[in-house]
Amino acid sequence: MTTPDLIRSVTYAAEQPGTKLLIIAAIHGNEKCGTVGCRRVMEDIDSGRLPIIKGQVTFVPIGNPRAYDLDQRYAERNLNRYLVPMANPDCYEARLGNILCPMLEACDVHLAIHSYTVGGEPFIFVAPNDPKEHAFAKALGARTLLTGWEEAYAATGRKTKIAGDEEATGSIEYARRHGAIAVNIECGQHKDPEAPHVAERAIRNALAYLGITAAEVAPKTDAAPTRMVEVKEVHYRDDIGEFPKPWKHLEKVAKGAVIATRANGEPIAAPDEGFIIMPKVDTPIGEEWFYFGVEKRA
Repeated sequence: MTTPDLIRSVTYAAEQPGTKLLIIAAIHGNEKCGTVGCRRVMEDIDSGRLPIIKGQVTFVPIGNPRAYDLDQRYAERNLNRYLVPMANPDCYEARLGNILCPMLEACDVHLAIHSYTVGGEPFIFVAPNDPKEHAFAKALGARTLLTGWEEAYAATGRKTKIAGDEEATGSIEYARRHGAIAVNIECGQHKDPEAPHVAERAIRNALAYLGITAAEVAPKTDAAPTRMVEVKEVHYRDDIGEFPKPWKHLEKVAKGAVIATRANGEPIAAPDEGFIIMPKVDTPIGEEWFYFGVEKRA
């Protein structure tokens, strides 16, 4: 069990100055692969098998302790959609935001570790036109980079202000606003036994790439070249709609193909040839149902 009203963070700092890396896992309580990955790497640092030689790394192995204990996405509100400092926090996740936001403001690089509902390959969310961020993301070990996330959300008009504070956002967007390189790695399905290994590899590669450790960056296990997929649309489950088939994450979709059907029979068709991204069959009403994206050409 965790201590639900506290966030435990551990910082390792070298005498030689360098990059300040912040790693947050389990900001959604049912996404536990990152917690396992953090703990494995921390054990090696504590034992001396993985010395910190420059800069510093801060681990937050469990970003949402109460949701982690409940084994659910959040306790009262989605922390990674409403991560802002609040003068008068109105719920549990708002109080957590007041702990995490100063950490995000202070880091140079932020790695957020997640998993997702449907099975499929690991991937990384990156900003559209940031070469430094793309280079960092490519070093982490996943084949696919997803971009356009923040822009697609903004286009829905559903981002709102909370209690008069700044626009709602997640950890990587908040870190970017304060000058950090920030990426979000999705390590696979929540219960996939490989997901903790993906998380651990990403952490070790991040430390090596930034020169915080002297280790070498491990090559991708998949020999396929890195590809960029741009998220174009966010679709919410506003009624009891259905998918015509059990879609897989990053499954290819032909232009005009019906991706889903609303409760009134209205089809949602692919506007172009592309990919369905993170489809969620049983997502609650009002939350993200699926995303649509296209391959971004160089």
